[in-house]
Amino acid sequence: MNTLKYYLKTLLKKESNSGSAPTPRHSLKSSMTLASKITVLRIVAIPFFVLSILEGHTHWAQGIFCASVLSDALDGGIARLRGERTPLGAFLDPLADKLLLVITYVTFSYLNWIPLWVFVAVISRDLLVVLGWTVVYILTTNKKIEPRPLGKMTTALQMALAVGRLFNLGNPWYAWLLYAMMTVTVLSGADYVWVGNKRLGAIE
Repeated sequence: MNTLKYYLKTLLKKESNSGSAPTPRHSLKSSMTLASKITVLRIVAIPFFVLSILEGHTHWAQGIFCASVLSDALDGGIARLRGERTPLGAFLDPLADKLLLVITYVTFSYLNWIPLWVFVAVISRDLLVVLGWTVVYILTTNKKIEPRPLGKMTTALQMALAVGRLFNLGNPWYAWLLYAMMTVTVLSGADYVWVGNKRLGAIE
């Protein structure tokens, strides 16, 4: 009988302690910041941008693309000002840029708005970067991806060229922008190859 009382007393004490202790919870709300929500909206807007182009609603396409470009700068600024930089945001922001640009250039190529060699160069560079970092991750287990200055310049020029094409920017400005974008794209691809080789050489 005494043993049963001791057991019940011990059990009640454990339940009391566990009830008073705070329960750790990982809240999605802490990761889904205002900046991340803007980035998600940018991704959601991509199909509407493509449909607007294919259906001939150029003004809608122009508005959606320009809003996406502006929101790209906006979400980064908000994250810095509010101190809300998160791993989710660091993943979503470049993903949104890549999705927007790749799908934009695929659509432009389908409509013959850009030369085929431009499309091939842009997509090849992105595939090279993705495959290269995948190999580096497999061999080094280092998942940290640091954006390169040339990579940021490439993204900016590719967006600028897309805006120029959407708004029918005339020559020689469009031609200069095109060749500047292609030059930086090639240099950026070479830069990422160099960085990848450097990381792989460190493990030998």
